[in-house]
Amino acid sequence: MAARNLAMGGAYESLGYGSESITGNPAAVSLYKRYVTEATGSWDIPQGYGYASLGVMDSTASVAAGVSYQFVTFGGTERRWAHLTTLAVSMPIGDILHLAVAGQYHVLVGASNTNSFSMNAGIIFHPATWLTLGVSGHNLISNYNVDLSRYFVASISSLLFSQLTPAFDLRGDFNQATPKFAFAGGLEWLIAETVPVRAGYQYDGIAGHQYISFGLGYFSNGSGVDVAYRHELSGEAGRMVSLTLKLQVN
Repeated sequence: MAARNLAMGGAYESLGYGSESITGNPAAVSLYKRYVTEATGSWDIPQGYGYASLGVMDSTASVAAGVSYQFVTFGGTERRWAHLTTLAVSMPIGDILHLAVAGQYHVLVGASNTNSFSMNAGIIFHPATWLTLGVSGHNLISNYNVDLSRYFVASISSLLFSQLTPAFDLRGDFNQATPKFAFAGGLEWLIAETVPVRAGYQYDGIAGHQYISFGLGYFSNGSGVDVAYRHELSGEAGRMVSLTLKLQVN
């Protein structure tokens, strides 16, 4: 996730903010007409978790597309190093419906190894300027790796008074006999059309974690910087900081 999404508790799949849509719900790539280049770095010192990404997205044509590269290192004594490359293509049908697929190539080394390909798919329903609904499926092609399991996300977001953006994501993992769920909720308040202030909460019933998060940013004409902090309330006391730099051309 980019810093803005981390600050909103991880609720982001229906927002279409930036290049995180490439690996989130790929249908959000075509939500808004623009060209975006984005870089993110995140670090959780107590957990030894590091994340970096670079994404480029172009939705100015009739068919939108984006490509991203992500590097992740995690796992403590059973450390893994993951390289993920994703290409997403999204087609809008009018301004209401967006359909998309994404191909993802994984290379994991360390305690968990794989060299595999999978696919994500998504739908965005945008019936009004103030309401967006989404559904996505991830790792739809099984690669039999526990770190890359199949899951599904339902998402909803809104734009209220041109200033407030609430968002909610529900993630479902149906790989076991008993399904497991995680949910995330967040709110963004845009001050003077320049400074977004964000907060969020995430309950992860799949991995057994809870988080609160905060963040803010500065942007002009879509370009800018975002920072975020995520504080774990349970588990192993994670403390993550994240920074995103974004360049947008409308």
